[in-house]
Amino acid sequence: MTTHALVLDIGGSHVTAALVDLGQQRILAGSLQRDHVDPNSDVEVLLSVWAGAARRALGQTSVSFIGVAMPDPFEYDTGVSRMQHKFASLYGVNVGVALQEKLMLSIPIYFGNDASLFTLGEWWAGAAKGFDRVIGVTLGTGLGGGFVVGGNVLYSGEGVPTNGGIWDLPYLDGIAEDYVSGPALVKNYQSKTGITLNPAEIAGAARGDDKAAMESYLELGFHLGEILKPWVKAFGAHCIVVGGNIAWSFDLFEPGFEKALDTYVHLVPSTLFE
Repeated sequence: MTTHALVLDIGGSHVTAALVDLGQQRILAGSLQRDHVDPNSDVEVLLSVWAGAARRALGQTSVSFIGVAMPDPFEYDTGVSRMQHKFASLYGVNVGVALQEKLMLSIPIYFGNDASLFTLGEWWAGAAKGFDRVIGVTLGTGLGGGFVVGGNVLYSGEGVPTNGGIWDLPYLDGIAEDYVSGPALVKNYQSKTGITLNPAEIAGAARGDDKAAMESYLELGFHLGEILKPWVKAFGAHCIVVGGNIAWSFDLFEPGFEKALDTYVHLVPSTLFE
């Protein structure tokens, strides 16, 4: 029996592929592959890029299965894409069957929500290891969430939002993602200064004592805390782990996050990221 799995993380404009040693709970050295692709590409281009990264990561190694992290909306049980806001050319396509054909492999392919699998990965081998009840947050171009209890991903139940998602939770005059995401951070800083910078540039400015940049990150953290506070209590979370590109600036928004939460919970940045 092989002890390795081929895994893919499908992002809005990229694919990351790697081999995971299931026994050692780690990525095999040298297997990590990352390619960029326009999400508006036709189906053949998307599948070819994803399969190409997977093939390079796989090399000559035998694997038991393929695991794929995909954003919503997606039929995770069947492998059929329901996305129209991105990857529109994949709508109605059975991605599992298509990838098997591209890779010429007949092994099982399992799909899961990307934010939920991020949370599960951190519980399994990352910053949330050792905690039973974990909420994961992915912060980037959008806002994702995952809920894990004892190594099981939950999409419903007490303390879990509908489908386990947090991006569309009602908040202030809109939804959570309007206030907690890369575009929200950019918009907030722009409203304070009239200057348009990307999140990394705003982080650099904050570390250079730019008051507006520091305030923008603190406010992002505060909004995140306000959004999660009722769910943290209802779910009984022991740990919140934050990933995504904005989590590289965790120190800049953590104080605002902690202030809003107003309850003790272990709050950590990702150690695994992708």
